[in-house]
Amino acid sequence: MTSEFDAISRLFKKRTPYIHPLTQVGNGDDASVHQVPKDKELVISTDAAVSGVHWPEDMPLDIAGHRAVCAALSDLAAMGAKATWVWIAVMAKDSPSLVKMSTGIVQACHNHQIELAGGDTVSSATNAITVTVAGLVPKSTAMTRGNACPDDEIWLLGNLGLSAMGLEQWFAGKHEGDFVSSFQRITPQLEAGEQLRELGVRCCMDVSDGLLQDANHIAKASNVSLNFVIEKLQSAPSFKKLAHINKDKALKLTLSGGEDYALLFTAPASLHQSLKKLGALNIGDCSEGNSARLFLQGSEIEYNVKGYDHFD
Repeated sequence: MTSEFDAISRLFKKRTPYIHPLTQVGNGDDASVHQVPKDKELVISTDAAVSGVHWPEDMPLDIAGHRAVCAALSDLAAMGAKATWVWIAVMAKDSPSLVKMSTGIVQACHNHQIELAGGDTVSSATNAITVTVAGLVPKSTAMTRGNACPDDEIWLLGNLGLSAMGLEQWFAGKHEGDFVSSFQRITPQLEAGEQLRELGVRCCMDVSDGLLQDANHIAKASNVSLNFVIEKLQSAPSFKKLAHINKDKALKLTLSGGEDYALLFTAPASLHQSLKKLGALNIGDCSEGNSARLFLQGSEIEYNVKGYDHFD
């Protein structure tokens, strides 16, 4: 590579030709410019991914680039947004690292037909990627953490615990382990998120730091208690896969394992059959209160488990 600007053009701009119809000024200017239709609202989220924190330092960097984009897109899925644009800042230790991260980033943009609308590349002591994503929703329909109601049911779309188990296998040197791909490949549930919004779901988030920890965010924002039924969680296909290893570990990973990016949401009972048809799993219900609670055979139990916290 002859220069930073050559790298940006060759590794990113020329390899991501898709341009969204609402883009007025795209990649290559000081900033991008986009129209927002009058009946829509813009949804924006930013994520950071750092080597040694969000991915093992010995994991291939193309996988790291792909993961970073898809993790950010999952936030749009949780809001029910139609993904439209992405902006990437890549911090690379050297030119080969930049090339490898760019490969995964470009692949993720192609896979999800997202326009790479801009970004930056910088030399850094640590490989890292910052991703900003944007999408569109019809006005006043975005699914948020603060819209749960005391008589809602609690639902799950996606897996819990598989990513954490895959990361454990990687660190144990089992790079071909059964669960490693669950950590390496994030699938943002963009289509499912839009379907939930269209059905009338108004409270949703993606599970990135562990089920109970993330559920508490909904509980605090909505001022409700989320009551999880362990027997229902144990009926999930992902739990059954983990239970083949160890049932106690399966429960721990289900409750606290992060980065599966499943959709956790609440909905009125009137949507029950429609949500089952989508493949969602009912895992509890809401009530008055402001916490996440666990029930086994009808009785509340204490379970000392924590999700991921960067500063704990």
